[in-house]
This record gives sequence, C-alpha cells and structure tokens, in this order.
Amino acid sequence: MFKKNLKSATYFFVVILNVGLFVHPAVGLPNISDGWKFKAGDDLRWIDPSFDDSDWGSIEVGSPWSEQGLADYDGYGWYRLRFTLPANLSANRNFQKFQALVFTLGKLDDADQTWVNGMKVGQTGSFPNEFEGDWTTTREYLVPVSALRLGQENVIAIRLYDHDGDGGAYEGPYEIQVASLKNFIHIDFALGPEKNGIFTSGNSPPFSIRVQNETSYAVVGELSWGIKTDEGELLNSHESSVTLEAGAKRSITSPFTPKKPGFYQVTCRYKTRDEGVVSVSKILGFNPEKIVSALTRKDDFDEFWNNTFSQLAKVEPHFKMTLQEEWKSETHDLYEVEMRSLGDVRVRGWYEKPRKQGLHPVELRVPGYTMNMTPTHTSDPVAVFSFNVRGHGNSQDDVPGLPEDYWLRGLDDKEGYYYQGAYADCVRAVDFLASRPEIDQTRIAISGASQGGGLSLVTAALDQRISFCAPDIPFLCDWVVYFKTSDWPDMNQWIESKDSRTWQTTLETLSYFDAMNMAGKIRCPVFLGLGLQDDVCPPATVFGLYNRLDGPKEHYVYPHAGHWVGAAHDGLKRTWLLKKFGLSQIE
Repeated sequence: MFKKNLKSATYFFVVILNVGLFVHPAVGLPNISDGWKFKAGDDLRWIDPSFDDSDWGSIEVGSPWSEQGLADYDGYGWYRLRFTLPANLSANRNFQKFQALVFTLGKLDDADQTWVNGMKVGQTGSFPNEFEGDWTTTREYLVPVSALRLGQENVIAIRLYDHDGDGGAYEGPYEIQVASLKNFIHIDFALGPEKNGIFTSGNSPPFSIRVQNETSYAVVGELSWGIKTDEGELLNSHESSVTLEAGAKRSITSPFTPKKPGFYQVTCRYKTRDEGVVSVSKILGFNPEKIVSALTRKDDFDEFWNNTFSQLAKVEPHFKMTLQEEWKSETHDLYEVEMRSLGDVRVRGWYEKPRKQGLHPVELRVPGYTMNMTPTHTSDPVAVFSFNVRGHGNSQDDVPGLPEDYWLRGLDDKEGYYYQGAYADCVRAVDFLASRPEIDQTRIAISGASQGGGLSLVTAALDQRISFCAPDIPFLCDWVVYFKTSDWPDMNQWIESKDSRTWQTTLETLSYFDAMNMAGKIRCPVFLGLGLQDDVCPPATVFGLYNRLDGPKEHYVYPHAGHWVGAAHDGLKRTWLLKKFGLSQIE
C-alpha cells in the first residue's frame, strides 16, 4: 500500500525525531520551495555551480515528476536551484555557534545525492548497481559554512534516481534553517542480541542507548527513556542528569522484559537547559512469531467468496493481446493484455513473453496502492505479467484512479466494495496465465509490495493455482489491530460523515477482505519481507497473518526500514523465486 499517499497517518510504530527550540533571530533565509530547474538523465557535470542550466525545464517540488509530464519515467533526474543567502547571516547567534545551516529537502523518490555549491552535503539510499531506495525519509542535510556563499548566489544540485512508480521531489517541506543543538546531539540504539530489533527471550541481554555530543563544548541536560507496549502501557523508564563533554559518547543499558509477544516502542529524550529537546523512538519486537490475533470471519465468509467467483465465472474474459512492436528486447516480446473482470470491468497489464520455445515459469506482479505496474525489462528466462487491478495504471477505463480513496469506495456494503473487484481482478489475471500454452501451470508465482503484498497473499488464498507467493510489507492484514494502533483521518472522516456508519459496521465489512482471515487457505510457500519501523503496514498486523500460515514460510525483518525493504531483500526474493522455478544458476 501507499507509496506516496495517505501521508496524513499517525501510528504508534514510528521513528521520530522531534525538537523543541527557542526562537532564533530572524535572518531572512530564502524560500526554496519554488524556482527549481529539472533535467532527466545523468551527468556529473551538473554538480558544478557554474554549469549553465538556463535551458532546463522548470519543475514544481512537492509533486512527483509523473504528474509533470514524465508519466511512467523511471531512472535518473536532476534538480537544481539558485538562491541568495543574506549577508547578515553571520550575525545570527546560532550560526556563529554552530557554523552551519540545515537544508530540508522533503521526501525524494527514491535515492539521492545532494550538493551545495559543488560540495556533497548528503546522500540517502544508493544507486545502481547497488540500488537501495528510501522514499519515506525527509532529507535534512547539514551544510557547513565552508560550503556557503553569504550575500551571493548559491546552487543546490540534487541527483535523484527513481526505481519504479512515481519519482522526484514529491513531498515537502523545503526550507533552510540555522543549525541548532539537535543537529549535533545524536541518539541511537543497539537493537538486541541478534541486531535485528527482535528479542526471542524474556531474559534477553539489555540493549543499549547511545548518546553522542558532536559539538565543541560540554552540554548539560536530562536524559530520559521509556518503553511502552503498543497499547501505551509504560513498562520501564529512567531519568537522570547527564553532562556530555565535547565529542563525548555515553552508553546507557536498559533491561527489556516484555510481558507478552508483540512490538514495543523505546523512546529516548535528551533535554538541555536552554536549547530544547532531542527525541528518538524506535520499535523492538518480542517473540513476534507467537503473536495470536483473533480471526474475524463471519459465518457467511466462504459463501460470499463462492458467490463472488460464481459471478466472475459468468463474465467472459475476452482476453486480448496486443504486441508492442516498438519495444525491443533480445529475450522477450511485450504485449499489452486486456480482459474483462467482475462487473464486466476492463483491466489490463503488461505481459513479457519469452521468445525461447518451451514451458516457462511466470511471475504475476500486482500493484501497491496508487501504483502503476509497468514492464520489468527482464532478461531472466521467465514470463512476467505486470498486472494493474482496476483503477491502477492502464486499467482505468471503467474504474477511475482518482480520487485515491480505494479503501473507502463502497465500504458501506461488502457487495460492491472496491476490494471485492480488485481481488476478483487478480484471480482473472491467473485465468489469463492459465490460458497460455507457454506457461508451466506448476510454476506460477505472485509478488507485490504494500497493497500488492496483500493482494499477493489474498490471491494465493483464493486461487490454488498460485505456486509461490512473495509479498513485501503487506497491507490488508488484521484490520482490528491496524485501527487500534493507528489513526487514519480519512477513515475517521468517512465514518463520521454518516450516522449509519460505526467502527463496528465498518470492521464487519472489512472482515470479508482481511487477508488474515484467508491465511489458513494458503498452501504454497511464502517468502515475506517487512520493515520493523513500518508505520504504514505495521509489523504487528503482518505477524497476525504470518502466524496463521500453515504451509512453508520464511520472513526477513529489516530493523531500520520503514515502509520498504530495499534492494538487498529484492535480491533475496529474486534468488528465492529463481530457485523455486528451478533456475537457481541464473546470475
């Protein structure tokens, strides 16, 4: 679910960096939210502040480049901005003290390197061939005075790489601020004996909280920490006065004695006498494979889905394949595939068919929330079907993609709810693959992330033709826990907008579409990845489903990841799929 959307969420499972500070003297720092230039492509000469970018196009930050004339563009793009810093900045007390500014450049999709006046000031993620994306982190880069030109023109250059989906500087804020103490006091955690943030014993060794002072002077403050359950119950706390000498590090050990399997928030705060608060929170897990979430299946659950697929069977699929002759590949032909699904809705996808004769395994790829599936350009000896459920990508003829409120559409009744159609679309996509003579029917895999992860699990449950399932950070799991520990304003507003709507009736409808309620039907092997710090599809909901899988299964937890898993997991997943396909020797 949710690449670049539903950003208004607040959730207990979150990584936080909060600071309360006194008001600094106004210095008239420039506005950097407009005036940006953009060019697709990649050329390191564009780092140079003297480079002439006058022929570059203009672009708005705060909106993905896919909405600004670059639909479906993946790859490199550069942003550049010219601005002037005030000459009187040198008189600012904090600037004198810390000799730096902080550039906040919002959320960038996916990986970036950033320069100011030709000096590299920050990087988040990494680029191909070792790509590691991070589109959820707000970039805050500390820029030293040595990189700045007071009273003169300055240049920001951002090299950005988008792996898939929307790309670019899609969400702010965009601002320059004078550096403060919070930029020089750093707090982190040692994430348990396995270093993955997961504890498996109530007598686990204590974990450590580390605080470091990177200023050139001693800092005096109050250090406090606490551990809470996901219901908000405080388990442990500590507070003491701590003086951090210049450049000093302090380590504090903390016992971790959780009461039951689940996830726990650890928060550490360092409050100085006159310069504010630095606060960091992270999530730890305790025996998550023993989490037991109650099923919410109604008595007519199976009847509802049997009736749904009876309706689907009455819709003639009318499979249509159109060769994309302009698409060149040495190993595959590309077809746009159209078919009819539940309600006679037209849905489409991109089918990459191997040119080599014989039976081939296939990977069915399904989309995240608001994501548009596009061809993979694979060279592996497999078929790939990148399929868009209704309202996504090239499947918007009968069901629009906007507004992006899929999970609210038709939620008053299970009959006609958006996900009834979306789940049926996925089964119809399997029907297409089953109709193809070049596909080995014993090697059909399904994969997806976020909403796509949930769709993968649901499809594997509803359609036994799926041989392997590889979901990442799955949405659509354990709705009861999801809403107990999160706050989604759009869902709250939807319920409050009609007297007939209540949380009870809403959860009853959602229970028919909860992947956890279907998990026991999944018989194929499952390979799952999740981020421990995920605040969109929290790990508690994922394990509520995972622990109800009866077939072969394995999972990987990434301790610092939010709503992503990264290229390392993508590589593991590819290796797993190829091995399952009997192609483990492919590089």
